[in-house]
Amino acid sequence: MMKFDDFIFSSALQSKLQFLLDNPSKTHNLCFHAYPSTGKTTFAKYLANEIAHNVNYYDANAYKADAKTSSSIIQSINKCSTTVTRFIQNAEPKQFDTAFIVDEFHNSSLQNQDSYKILIEEMYKTHNAIFIFILNTEVHDKKATYVKRVSPAMRSRLYEVDFNIKTHEHDEVCALAKKKFPQLSDSEIRTQVMKNDLRQLSMKAKMMS
Repeated sequence: MMKFDDFIFSSALQSKLQFLLDNPSKTHNLCFHAYPSTGKTTFAKYLANEIAHNVNYYDANAYKADAKTSSSIIQSINKCSTTVTRFIQNAEPKQFDTAFIVDEFHNSSLQNQDSYKILIEEMYKTHNAIFIFILNTEVHDKKATYVKRVSPAMRSRLYEVDFNIKTHEHDEVCALAKKKFPQLSDSEIRTQVMKNDLRQLSMKAKMMS
């Protein structure tokens, strides 16, 4: 079972994420964005399980591959919500009844993203639900920034967290990675950290273990 300390995040990002864990009711709906392989989805699932009784995951890539649209995901969410148990006897108290994770949200057009506006507000009121949207963004591509990839209406409803490793955080994150993956060389760790590719670090470490 994953623990918060298992993640390789800078101290600045850790502080933001710890705030989400400690104060889930203050943010309501979230958006995690960064380059691929920075830990967004893994942490979203971890967070969701910590703060909600039920967790439902939707991969927009899978829906896109099947030539389906955002409306298909919304229909699935609405269908799922009818089966959510509002009270779980003897369960540990949690802030939310349900967490809905929508991954690869950048595959939805800005117009289709706006279809979620009413849904996330209504589901919070009627089902005590939180939404976590995940998307890939590119720091150096002006067409793929958070502002460009998320509609204004959705941005106004989401608490966004940038998972990208900043240049000034490289040394700190490299040290954390070396502590977790001592079998990897310093140069290999730095190469992947500079690429924002923490998944590769994990994969390489597993191959060497």
